[in-house]
Amino acid sequence: MIPNLFHFVFGLKEQTEPLHLAHALAIISCARVNKPVKIFFHYHHEPYGPYWEVVKPLVKLIKVTPPDNIFGIPIKHYAHQADIIRLNALLEIGGVYADMDTLFVNKLPPDLFQKPFVMGKQGEMGLCNAFMMSSRQSRFAKRWLDGHASAFKGGKPGTPEWDNHSVFFPGQLAKTIPSDIHIEPQISFFKHLFTAHGLSDLFEKTDTDLDNVYSMHLWENIAWGKHLSKLTPEIIKSTDTTYNCIARRFLDEI
Repeated sequence: MIPNLFHFVFGLKEQTEPLHLAHALAIISCARVNKPVKIFFHYHHEPYGPYWEVVKPLVKLIKVTPPDNIFGIPIKHYAHQADIIRLNALLEIGGVYADMDTLFVNKLPPDLFQKPFVMGKQGEMGLCNAFMMSSRQSRFAKRWLDGHASAFKGGKPGTPEWDNHSVFFPGQLAKTIPSDIHIEPQISFFKHLFTAHGLSDLFEKTDTDLDNVYSMHLWENIAWGKHLSKLTPEIIKSTDTTYNCIARRFLDEI
């Protein structure tokens, strides 16, 4: 059984800007929509700024040391360090992990908490580790972590080696031990992908067909400059987009 505990990983590199509105809304929407027993915030450098002061009381801080290797393979990027930290957190504590560029939409259904491990499809590419649910010490998480010995390549963003361990490998592992994982359709966590069409649907158009969407992933690495970095409470309130129409539900806590 998966506990109603949620995990975020953030601040593995030095924080030079205040916590952004979109990141604060990830935590607020998580708390409001799913009413977790506890939200664990795994960090190395603590965030700061007015939005952090709003959400800090909602989380339990856990300071971590970013790993510099996995099975002797150097880890050079903070995103890859976060990949390891999130898996270890799910193994040790169990619960639900979400990236900080997430917005929660509808409450996760009780039946998902009865599964041993849950992931969602990322198009035809594999399974995306930006949202995961796991029972404590789940077999799938153990096999996945062990698999980094061969699957982790430590590549640069945009190369196949960047996410071989985090998208492609879990998809292949799921085929070998299917009883240890439940796979949700893409719509559950990743309805709008990181394509130009998907980002347009998120940040420019208005998609109201969200009944079966539990969370939105915002693809921060791609969407930051054009979309996320420009968000303000005023823009969210005044401009109708898929993201804004959901995000404005939570602005009363900002």
